Amino acid sequence: MERYLKRLGRDVWRSVEEGPHVPILTPIAADGAQVRLGGGQAAMNRPTNDDLEKMEKDAISFYEISCGVAPDNLDIIINYKYSKEIQDVLKNLYQGFEQAQEKKLTTALNEFTNFKARPGESLDDSFKRFNLIITKLSNAGTVRSNHETNLQFLNGLGRRWTINKMIVQGERKIQTLSLFKLYVELHDQESTMLKECTDLGGPLALVVQTP
Repeated sequence: MERYLKRLGRDVWRSVEEGPHVPILTPIAADGAQVRLGGGQAAMNRPTNDDLEKMEKDAISFYEISCGVAPDNLDIIINYKYSKEIQDVLKNLYQGFEQAQEKKLTTALNEFTNFKARPGESLDDSFKRFNLIITKLSNAGTVRSNHETNLQFLNGLGRRWTINKMIVQGERKIQTLSLFKLYVELHDQESTMLKECTDLGGPLALVVQTP
């Protein structure tokens, strides 16, 4: 919006930054005496051409900035008469929006970094929770690579999935699979892995028993 208004003219943007132009009107003196109207009012000089031009720019500025406001915010600016008032309100509005976005991003990053499967939680429930965190990151403007996302998910699942993690890493799928496709592969292996975890002679016995 700033770049657009500046292209319309210096005085258009001036109206946004400094407020509307107010002509300086002074009493007209004739032979050293003020000319007075009825009721004791002194006659005033009229706005100059420069005044009129700046006032026209004020009107253009107000119109353009009003048209640029999102429909959801029109009720916020409806009672303002000058472009500077609208600009000040929008600054406060979007500053608050940016602060809220930063808070959301910080929360989502903490959840991503600290993700751990809960005791007794199924793979399906772990995936749903982690996928929600990824959605929060995306909504906050941050996108993680497949590699980073998959690695964080696998690490968060815990030690019982160590063998599966090694397989996925060895086949380089961790870098190419989407999170959902990784989940599907793990889901297909879950019943077999759980059976082996309960079998002390199974290949995962050492992993399960190691604290």
